Amino acid sequence: MKKQFVSLLGLFMLLSGAPAFAQEEIKEIQKEWGKDKKELVGMAMDLSASDSVKFWPLYDKYEKERQKLGRERLRIYSDYADNLESLTNTKTDEIINRLFKNDAALTKLHQQYYTSIKTKLNAKQAAKFLQIETYFNTAIRSAVQDELPYIGELDSMKSKQ
Repeated sequence: MKKQFVSLLGLFMLLSGAPAFAQEEIKEIQKEWGKDKKELVGMAMDLSASDSVKFWPLYDKYEKERQKLGRERLRIYSDYADNLESLTNTKTDEIINRLFKNDAALTKLHQQYYTSIKTKLNAKQAAKFLQIETYFNTAIRSAVQDELPYIGELDSMKSKQ
């Protein structure tokens, strides 16, 4: 089951084009990703009919809140990419602090929904949900990170020319 889940996630990420910073593209990717992601979550959670009735309304509410945080994170990455050639210490500090705030908000969201799912189902199912979400977040962040140049990378390339 995990291999199938990982394969489907990888395929979706390839088809979605990983990081796209235009706002229209972000909305479209979020919309499509939300549909496909729900199917993957359903496969991985493998819920009984009675647990499904309890889980999916919570998941839908969670996903709506998570997407807001995801869009904000992409705006932060976009700001970084837009300012890459002229990053100052002040701008870098601003971007990093926005990322910290976004990370903290996502952790808080995960804690909130872990507790809600644990209450409605049980701790194991809540932990499974959290494990799935952590896997998604890690995979997506890794794909985005692979596309973003490191700070100073452009300066280094310019000085070698």
